[in-house]
Amino acid sequence: MLYHSGIKSKNEKNNKRSDIRCYNRHVNPIIFTSYGTSSASFSGASSCFMSSLASSSSAAATAAAAPVVIIGGGPTGLLLSTLLSQYNVPSILVEKRLPQQIHLHPQAHYINIRSMEILRHHVPRVYDKILDRSPPMDDWEAFTFGSSVLGRQIARVIHPVRGIHIGQDGNGSIWESSVNGSEEEENGRRTAGDDSKEQATATTTKTCSICTSPTHLAQNQFASLLLEEAQLMATKVHPVPSELLHGETVQCVMEQPPLSTLEYDDDISIMVQTDQRKIMTKFVVVAEGCHSQTRNQHGGSWVGNPTMQHLINVHFQTSQRLSQRLMEEKYRVGMLHFVFHKEVVGAFVCHDLQKGEWVLQIPYFVPCQPVSDFTESRVKEMILAGLGVDVDVDMDVDVGAGVRRIDKNDVNILSVKPWTMGATVAKEYILGKNKANGRIILAGDAAHAFPPAGGFGMNTGLQDVHNLAWRLAYLVQNDNEPWHPSNDDKKECMTKKMLHGYENERRSVATQNAALSVRNYNRTLDIAKACYLNAEHPSVLCKLMMSPPMSLIPMNIRQQMFGTAVKAAMLPLVNLEHEGNFYGNAIAKNVRRILSSGGGLPLIFPRYEIGFSYDPMKKLSDGDDTAGYHPTIAIGYRLPHLEVECLSTTTHDNNQDNFAKRLTLTDIESQIMQRWNVPSAPRYCLLLYKPFVSQKIRDISEAWANELCPFSFDTFELYSNRLQAMERCSQELANIYKNTVLWDIDNVFLDLLSGKDDDSNIKNSFHAVLVRPDGHIANLTAFTCPVARPKEVHS
Repeated sequence: MLYHSGIKSKNEKNNKRSDIRCYNRHVNPIIFTSYGTSSASFSGASSCFMSSLASSSSAAATAAAAPVVIIGGGPTGLLLSTLLSQYNVPSILVEKRLPQQIHLHPQAHYINIRSMEILRHHVPRVYDKILDRSPPMDDWEAFTFGSSVLGRQIARVIHPVRGIHIGQDGNGSIWESSVNGSEEEENGRRTAGDDSKEQATATTTKTCSICTSPTHLAQNQFASLLLEEAQLMATKVHPVPSELLHGETVQCVMEQPPLSTLEYDDDISIMVQTDQRKIMTKFVVVAEGCHSQTRNQHGGSWVGNPTMQHLINVHFQTSQRLSQRLMEEKYRVGMLHFVFHKEVVGAFVCHDLQKGEWVLQIPYFVPCQPVSDFTESRVKEMILAGLGVDVDVDMDVDVGAGVRRIDKNDVNILSVKPWTMGATVAKEYILGKNKANGRIILAGDAAHAFPPAGGFGMNTGLQDVHNLAWRLAYLVQNDNEPWHPSNDDKKECMTKKMLHGYENERRSVATQNAALSVRNYNRTLDIAKACYLNAEHPSVLCKLMMSPPMSLIPMNIRQQMFGTAVKAAMLPLVNLEHEGNFYGNAIAKNVRRILSSGGGLPLIFPRYEIGFSYDPMKKLSDGDDTAGYHPTIAIGYRLPHLEVECLSTTTHDNNQDNFAKRLTLTDIESQIMQRWNVPSAPRYCLLLYKPFVSQKIRDISEAWANELCPFSFDTFELYSNRLQAMERCSQELANIYKNTVLWDIDNVFLDLLSGKDDDSNIKNSFHAVLVRPDGHIANLTAFTCPVARPKEVHS
């Protein structure tokens, strides 16, 4: 954890010239001069280094170098590449697949609130495109439960995705519907979590975030947008652009000891060998997924259960006329459809109803159910049954070119892939021969794998690299002193602090999210049990089939026996298809009772999405998973959402047309700096609350921050009184001071300071909050004027 550090870069703080290490694409280590932005000049290459490389380059067609190498071109790796480019740190991303191969299968599809904030404040071009391409909210705000998508619907849960208020929980609203048509939807009644309950759980009508809702967009589309942005930002890195290499396979990653004969060779300590080139680097970020070869080669291990359930993942597309049929009755539309049919029990994920893009998740049991059983024809039958399409019964649709019957050709199978669901977290995020000073860093699915229930997998990976990028940028851009044993010890100390801070903070969050995802998965199993289906029974039966004396029977016979038993267990589900059936009504009653009591799978988890803290003493409890979020200003938390108006700034070019004056306090420094336009080094933010009346307070606050902060920082002054803020702004415009002036529009900042109930003088104090480049609070203090020394509010 890095809340503060005693190691500082005075050159960076004073914005003086500093020599920052960079690497060209021919492996020559070079030095360029930086003024905290992107200006640079080259120096000569080391002929000794080049000759040593040439002697060992026969295995690679070309050679290259960069301070950071990213292995993996999914959303996690692409976002890291983009953020490093924004910080003017060159990187090389290596992905074994071609872009068109990566962007075929949807995979994840849910972008939660904190991830949306990060995208909005750091990659707004991607954020805007996501909003444009996401399906209408009406198409994905609901989960349904029933015998099939078009068949009998037991319940429909509408989730509060249109804006979570402060204190509002994430529980959905249950709508009872039947197959009677659209009138039923219009008159649907809420049996739990109704409007009055939602308002009762909220402490205010103000939203928790400037991003009022999460987003539903298939990962393949999301990754393509990130790829475009990463490619664009790569060209803005100066003097040497970043690179994204697709179609190259990493064969090995080797740590190399420094060669004392080379002045700067201690910086290039890792060699990444691909099938096409050799890359020298300082840091390797492994983001190549849960089956990471690099992680395994370097002794990475994990805790948890890697084989919770085997599933068949079917990506399919429906024709225009079938899609139209599925859209006819609005109460049937939703993101997830939990189907309990005699032919298939699974979850239908609707990625884009209007485009007809779906995924079906089918549980199966190894080895009694081989993957070969799930042929394309068999899978298509299961899909048609789960959608509620009976090709033997007239189901005609008028698509404008005549009336045609829906048949098997209206479903196109795009892929059928087995996968294993697990819940694991890496024991260590930092790997290397010397664990204390490792430079091989895990992120995304290489560091953790969750059940998809709750959508925390991809989101946790995105937030991993948001935490990591500024740390790597600092280490690369402040490694500017010639090699010397004393300097080397100092650099290794800071490297350890930075990287292990990442490990401690993000591993703790991943552990919380893994536990939550497992609980969410178990909630789906509770629904299955309500349908008299227990996932433990086939698992037990499978074990019996593999144990003596059953193991003496030929395997194919045992597989047939197991299949017959599963079909027999699912056969009673035929009663669910008809209303009025006693058995079917009992199932419906069971399911509704679970949903009404807060069971089932939620979609929104306010505390876990934006209410987590990097303070190890503030871990989330295992209480109410969907409990509401209450903002606070305390160490380790993200700086909460407050609407502010930017009245003046000298950290930007002062062109008011280039940025919105109405901003949020969350990630405020990134919004002002706009690194997506002009890359620059990461900076802390020193937020001063009402320092107008005392220049001495401002000086003391900045001296306090200087002692704690390893980065340069920008000072932001926040005022609750607009007239006072405007007067201060006039001083800024007269170039008397160099701070950004903000107005707290709703005057709520003071109320959010942690400890306000214990300090009766807090309203008479001046407050300083030190915020990290990732928007989380590093430290805070209070001053009572006139004073000579600060009074610490939180340790």
